[in-house]
Amino acid sequence: MSEIPWRLAIERALTNHQGAPPSRWLQLATVTSDGWPSVRTVVFRGFLGTGPILRFSADTRSAKVGQIDRNSRAEACWMFAETREQFRLSGHLRVIGPAESDPQWRAERAEVWTALPPATRISLLWPEPGAPRADLRQFQVETPDPRDPPPTFALVLLDPERVDHLDLKSDPHRRTQYQRIGAEEPIEWASLAVNP
Repeated sequence: MSEIPWRLAIERALTNHQGAPPSRWLQLATVTSDGWPSVRTVVFRGFLGTGPILRFSADTRSAKVGQIDRNSRAEACWMFAETREQFRLSGHLRVIGPAESDPQWRAERAEVWTALPPATRISLLWPEPGAPRADLRQFQVETPDPRDPPPTFALVLLDPERVDHLDLKSDPHRRTQYQRIGAEEPIEWASLAVNP
């Protein structure tokens, strides 16, 4: 387990939800080229090591990847219904795609690809997301090799700088804001209890 206080709370919430698939779904907002927010649901693919970085997957052809390339700022909102907790994580996104040269990042991308369910891997070979609807035959593709990510697969990393944790179980509710201190390892977090 991590020593990052907000990460510990997320890990507890995930454990309390006993692996229910919806507990791994969160909303991720990016910014469009004309300054509008763009939000969608993504699947949490785990933390990167013991640190604060969250992992997601994406289609390199998606609007989300283009938005990240232009503006890496983002916010994720994660609501855990059973434990009645909300986490808002603000920070910067990074896309690890097929052109990545760093061996560590290439290995991380391959690891996430291998762990994806077959149906998700198949969807990354479908026609371009957001394009006019293709003929149904173009969606009939073979399951790709789990050891070889296609060029359409990207690993997306969210590196939070601020986290807002709202606990709705207590009366009155509890809310804690965390702020990253510095960028060097070990990363430290300042916390402040605020009104809900």
